[in-house]
Amino acid sequence: MGGNARAIVIAAFSAAWAVCAWGAAFAYDVADVKNGGVIEGKVTFSGSLPPPKVVQVGQDAEVCGKTQTLREVEVKDGGLKNSVVRLVGVTKGKKLDLPAATLDQKGCVFIPHVVLTAPGNLAILNSDPVSHNAHTDSVKNDPVNAILSKLKKRTTVALASPEIIPVKCDQHGWMTAYVVVAEHPYYAVTDEVGIFRLRDVPPGRYTIETWHEKLGKVQQQVTVEAGKTTSVTLAYK
Repeated sequence: MGGNARAIVIAAFSAAWAVCAWGAAFAYDVADVKNGGVIEGKVTFSGSLPPPKVVQVGQDAEVCGKTQTLREVEVKDGGLKNSVVRLVGVTKGKKLDLPAATLDQKGCVFIPHVVLTAPGNLAILNSDPVSHNAHTDSVKNDPVNAILSKLKKRTTVALASPEIIPVKCDQHGWMTAYVVVAEHPYYAVTDEVGIFRLRDVPPGRYTIETWHEKLGKVQQQVTVEAGKTTSVTLAYK
Protein backbone atom coordinates (compact mmCIF):
# COMPACT_ATOMS: atom_id res chain seq x y z
CA MET A 1 0.00 0.00 0.00
CA GLY A 2 1.41 3.43 -1.00
CA GLY A 3 1.94 6.26 1.44
CA ASN A 4 -1.11 8.24 0.30
CA ALA A 5 -3.41 5.22 0.43
CA ARG A 6 -2.14 4.31 3.89
CA ALA A 7 -2.77 7.86 5.10
CA ILE A 8 -6.33 7.73 3.75
CA VAL A 9 -7.00 4.44 5.56
CA ILE A 10 -5.61 5.79 8.84
CA ALA A 11 -7.65 8.98 8.52
CA ALA A 12 -10.82 7.01 7.80
CA PHE A 13 -10.21 4.76 10.82
CA SER A 14 -9.65 7.76 13.07
CA ALA A 15 -12.82 9.47 11.86
CA ALA A 16 -14.85 6.30 12.40
CA TRP A 17 -13.46 5.92 15.94
CA ALA A 18 -14.35 9.52 16.77
CA VAL A 19 -17.92 9.09 15.48
CA CYS A 20 -18.33 5.90 17.53
CA ALA A 21 -16.99 7.62 20.64
CA TRP A 22 -18.87 10.91 20.37
CA GLY A 23 -21.44 10.67 17.60
CA ALA A 24 -21.48 12.63 14.38
CA ALA A 25 -20.30 16.23 14.47
CA PHE A 26 -22.99 18.93 14.71
CA ALA A 27 -23.28 22.68 15.15
CA TYR A 28 -23.94 24.12 18.60
CA ASP A 29 -25.55 27.56 18.79
CA VAL A 30 -25.06 29.75 21.85
CA ALA A 31 -28.25 31.49 22.98
CA ASP A 32 -29.72 33.07 26.11
CA VAL A 33 -31.47 30.42 28.19
CA LYS A 34 -34.37 32.02 30.02
CA ASN A 35 -36.16 30.02 32.68
CA GLY A 36 -34.09 26.93 31.89
CA GLY A 37 -34.43 23.69 33.77
CA VAL A 38 -32.08 21.61 35.89
CA ILE A 39 -31.23 17.94 35.50
CA GLU A 40 -29.94 16.42 38.70
CA GLY A 41 -29.43 12.81 39.45
CA LYS A 42 -27.27 9.90 40.36
CA VAL A 43 -25.31 7.27 38.50
CA THR A 44 -25.65 3.97 40.33
CA PHE A 45 -23.94 0.60 40.26
CA SER A 46 -25.29 -2.70 41.52
CA GLY A 47 -23.54 -6.05 41.46
CA SER A 48 -20.15 -7.40 42.39
CA LEU A 49 -17.30 -4.93 42.29
CA PRO A 50 -14.05 -5.99 40.64
CA PRO A 51 -11.41 -6.50 43.34
CA PRO A 52 -8.79 -3.76 43.72
CA LYS A 53 -5.42 -4.32 42.13
CA VAL A 54 -2.34 -3.95 44.33
CA VAL A 55 0.77 -2.85 42.44
CA GLN A 56 4.24 -3.31 43.88
CA VAL A 57 6.19 -0.07 43.48
CA GLY A 58 9.82 -0.27 42.42
CA GLN A 59 10.96 3.14 41.20
CA ASP A 60 10.53 6.12 43.58
CA ALA A 61 9.05 4.07 46.41
CA GLU A 62 10.20 6.71 48.91
CA VAL A 63 7.60 9.06 47.39
CA CYS A 64 5.06 6.69 45.83
CA GLY A 65 4.95 4.15 48.68
CA LYS A 66 5.77 0.47 48.56
CA THR A 67 2.42 -0.38 46.96
CA GLN A 68 -0.37 1.37 45.08
CA THR A 69 -3.98 0.16 45.28
CA LEU A 70 -6.01 0.63 42.09
CA ARG A 71 -9.82 0.63 42.20
CA GLU A 72 -11.19 0.63 38.68
CA VAL A 73 -14.82 0.96 39.82
CA GLU A 74 -15.45 3.15 42.87
CA VAL A 75 -18.87 2.94 44.53
CA LYS A 76 -20.17 4.60 47.70
CA ASP A 77 -23.76 4.46 48.93
CA GLY A 78 -24.66 2.80 45.64
CA GLY A 79 -23.31 5.74 43.61
CA LEU A 80 -20.60 5.46 40.97
CA LYS A 81 -17.70 7.91 41.08
CA ASN A 82 -15.92 9.31 37.99
CA SER A 83 -18.67 8.66 35.47
CA VAL A 84 -19.03 11.29 32.74
CA VAL A 85 -22.59 12.53 32.18
CA ARG A 86 -23.62 14.56 29.14
CA LEU A 87 -26.57 15.46 26.95
CA VAL A 88 -26.25 13.81 23.53
CA GLY A 89 -26.88 15.87 20.42
CA VAL A 90 -27.95 19.09 22.14
CA THR A 91 -27.71 21.83 19.50
CA LYS A 92 -28.57 25.04 21.35
CA GLY A 93 -28.09 26.48 24.83
CA LYS A 94 -25.86 28.52 27.10
CA LYS A 95 -22.25 29.28 26.33
CA LEU A 96 -19.57 26.77 27.26
CA ASP A 97 -18.85 27.97 30.79
CA LEU A 98 -16.85 25.12 32.30
CA PRO A 99 -14.26 26.36 34.83
CA ALA A 100 -10.54 26.20 34.10
CA ALA A 101 -9.25 22.67 34.66
CA THR A 102 -5.97 21.31 36.01
CA LEU A 103 -4.56 17.78 36.01
CA ASP A 104 -2.10 17.27 38.87
CA GLN A 105 0.36 14.47 39.68
CA LYS A 106 0.49 14.10 43.44
CA GLY A 107 1.44 11.09 45.54
CA CYS A 108 2.20 9.33 42.25
CA VAL A 109 -1.47 9.53 41.25
CA PHE A 110 -3.23 11.72 38.70
CA ILE A 111 -5.68 14.08 40.44
CA PRO A 112 -8.48 14.12 39.46
CA HIS A 113 -8.72 10.75 37.77
CA VAL A 114 -11.25 12.18 35.31
CA VAL A 115 -10.84 15.86 34.44
CA LEU A 116 -13.48 17.78 32.47
CA THR A 117 -12.36 20.75 30.40
CA ALA A 118 -13.56 23.04 27.66
CA PRO A 119 -11.56 23.13 24.41
CA GLY A 120 -8.43 25.22 24.97
CA ASN A 121 -5.39 24.85 27.20
CA LEU A 122 -5.23 22.29 30.01
CA ALA A 123 -2.71 22.87 32.80
CA ILE A 124 -0.75 19.80 33.90
CA LEU A 125 1.21 19.94 37.18
CA ASN A 126 3.73 17.81 39.03
CA SER A 127 3.39 18.26 42.79
CA ASP A 128 5.82 15.41 43.56
CA PRO A 129 9.58 15.65 44.20
CA VAL A 130 10.18 13.03 41.49
CA SER A 131 9.86 13.12 37.71
CA HIS A 132 6.65 12.18 35.90
CA ASN A 133 5.34 12.49 32.39
CA ALA A 134 1.86 12.97 30.96
CA HIS A 135 1.48 10.92 27.79
CA THR A 136 -1.84 11.37 25.97
CA ASP A 137 -3.37 8.80 23.61
CA SER A 138 -5.58 11.19 21.68
CA VAL A 139 -7.25 10.76 18.29
CA LYS A 140 -8.73 14.14 17.37
CA ASN A 141 -6.06 16.20 19.16
CA ASP A 142 -2.31 16.00 18.68
CA PRO A 143 -0.77 13.41 21.05
CA VAL A 144 1.46 14.88 23.75
CA ASN A 145 4.25 13.47 25.91
CA ALA A 146 5.07 16.17 28.46
CA ILE A 147 8.00 15.57 30.83
CA LEU A 148 7.57 17.11 34.29
CA SER A 149 10.51 17.09 36.69
CA LYS A 150 11.81 18.80 39.82
CA LEU A 151 12.81 21.75 37.64
CA LYS A 152 9.78 21.85 35.34
CA LYS A 153 6.66 21.50 37.48
CA ARG A 154 4.01 22.81 35.10
CA THR A 155 3.05 22.69 31.44
CA THR A 156 0.01 23.45 29.31
CA VAL A 157 -1.48 21.24 26.61
CA ALA A 158 -3.61 22.56 23.74
CA LEU A 159 -6.83 20.56 23.30
CA ALA A 160 -8.98 21.97 20.51
CA SER A 161 -11.31 19.09 19.64
CA PRO A 162 -13.86 17.28 21.85
CA GLU A 163 -12.98 13.71 22.79
CA ILE A 164 -12.13 11.47 25.73
CA ILE A 165 -8.35 11.20 26.04
CA PRO A 166 -6.54 8.50 28.05
CA VAL A 167 -3.45 9.78 29.87
CA LYS A 168 -0.64 7.78 31.46
CA CYS A 169 2.71 8.25 33.15
CA ASP A 170 5.21 5.95 31.45
CA GLN A 171 7.57 6.15 34.42
CA HIS A 172 4.95 4.84 36.86
CA GLY A 173 2.74 2.39 35.01
CA TRP A 174 -0.18 2.45 37.43
CA MET A 175 -0.74 6.19 36.89
CA THR A 176 -3.66 6.71 34.51
CA ALA A 177 -6.31 9.38 33.99
CA TYR A 178 -8.85 10.60 31.44
CA VAL A 179 -9.25 14.09 30.03
CA VAL A 180 -12.77 14.83 28.75
CA VAL A 181 -12.83 17.71 26.27
CA ALA A 182 -16.46 18.83 26.16
CA GLU A 183 -18.51 19.54 23.04
CA HIS A 184 -20.92 21.86 24.90
CA PRO A 185 -21.62 23.01 28.49
CA TYR A 186 -23.99 20.20 29.47
CA TYR A 187 -21.39 17.83 30.91
CA ALA A 188 -20.60 16.70 34.45
CA VAL A 189 -18.43 14.17 36.27
CA THR A 190 -20.06 12.32 39.15
CA ASP A 191 -18.82 12.88 42.68
CA GLU A 192 -17.93 10.30 45.35
CA VAL A 193 -21.56 9.15 45.69
CA GLY A 194 -22.48 9.35 42.00
CA ILE A 195 -24.26 12.72 42.07
CA PHE A 196 -24.31 15.09 39.09
CA ARG A 197 -26.14 18.29 38.09
CA LEU A 198 -26.70 20.04 34.75
CA ARG A 199 -27.99 23.63 34.98
CA ASP A 200 -29.66 26.09 32.60
CA VAL A 201 -30.92 23.41 30.23
CA PRO A 202 -33.34 24.67 27.56
CA PRO A 203 -36.77 23.01 27.90
CA GLY A 204 -37.15 19.97 25.68
CA ARG A 205 -36.61 16.25 25.36
CA TYR A 206 -33.05 14.90 25.39
CA THR A 207 -30.96 11.78 25.48
CA ILE A 208 -28.78 11.77 28.58
CA GLU A 209 -25.73 9.51 28.62
CA THR A 210 -23.15 8.41 31.13
CA TRP A 211 -19.78 6.92 30.26
CA HIS A 212 -17.40 5.03 32.55
CA GLU A 213 -13.93 3.83 31.60
CA LYS A 214 -14.63 0.20 32.59
CA LEU A 215 -18.42 -0.08 32.39
CA GLY A 216 -19.16 1.65 29.07
CA LYS A 217 -22.26 3.72 28.36
CA VAL A 218 -25.82 3.95 29.65
CA GLN A 219 -28.45 6.16 27.99
CA GLN A 220 -32.05 7.16 28.63
CA GLN A 221 -34.55 9.83 27.63
CA VAL A 222 -35.25 12.86 29.80
CA THR A 223 -37.75 15.72 29.51
CA VAL A 224 -36.79 19.13 30.88
CA GLU A 225 -39.51 21.64 31.78
CA ALA A 226 -38.99 25.39 32.09
CA GLY A 227 -37.89 26.45 35.57
CA LYS A 228 -38.18 22.93 36.99
CA THR A 229 -35.76 20.31 38.27
CA THR A 230 -35.86 16.86 36.70
CA SER A 231 -34.43 13.92 38.63
CA VAL A 232 -32.69 11.09 36.78
CA THR A 233 -31.09 7.80 37.80
CA LEU A 234 -28.67 6.18 35.37
CA ALA A 235 -28.02 2.60 36.45
CA TYR A 236 -25.20 0.18 35.73
CA LYS A 237 -25.90 -3.43 36.63
